[in-house]
Amino acid sequence: KPINRPLNESIIYEVHVRGFTKSPTSKVKHPGTYAGVIEKIPYLKELGITCVELLPIFEFDDSEERLFNGNKLVNYWGYSTVSFFAPHSGYCINPENGNHLTEFRDMVKALHKADIGVILDVAFNHTDEGDHQGLIFSFKGLGNDSYYHLEQHNKKYYANYSGCGNTFNCNHPICTKLILDCLWYWVRDMHI
Repeated sequence: KPINRPLNESIIYEVHVRGFTKSPTSKVKHPGTYAGVIEKIPYLKELGITCVELLPIFEFDDSEERLFNGNKLVNYWGYSTVSFFAPHSGYCINPENGNHLTEFRDMVKALHKADIGVILDVAFNHTDEGDHQGLIFSFKGLGNDSYYHLEQHNKKYYANYSGCGNTFNCNHPICTKLILDCLWYWVRDMHI
C-alpha cells in the first residue's frame, strides 16, 4: 500500500537508482539495481528518511553515446525517455529475463513495508527521439505533428524549448491523455 504521509511531514531523499548503489562503498550484492535499493533500506531508515524521490526510472537508452551540439553525451540521468510505461531495464538484475515490472514492484513493496513512500521524478517535456536527425521509434512515426512542437516556418524541424532536441506537445489532447494515463498507470499498477 502506498504511504499516505503528508508531504509537510516527510523527509524526502532524492535517489538515482544506479548512482545510489553502484559504488563499491554501497556494499550491496546487486549494485545499480532496484534490488540494490532494497538492500539500502536500513541505511535510509537510519537517516530517518520517510520518502524516496526516484530520479527518472522510465525506460531510457543509456547504451550508447550520442552527439548533441558537437558533444558526446551518455544518458546517465534518464531524462530522455524511450517508454513512459516501462521501468528502466538497466536497473534490473537480469534485464534479459523481462522481470522489469516484478523487480520494480518488489522495490516499491519493500520500501512501503519499511514505511518509506515513493515519488517519481518524471519528465514529459521531451523524449529520446531528439531533433529532425534523431531516431524514429515511437511518436515521430505515429503522429509527429501531434506529439511534438514543430517550427512554424518549416515543419521538418523541431521547436527545441527543452534544450534536448524536441519538445513534447503536452497541450495536444492525445498527449494530455497519454500523460494522464501514464501517471494513473504508475499509481494504480506500480503503487507509486
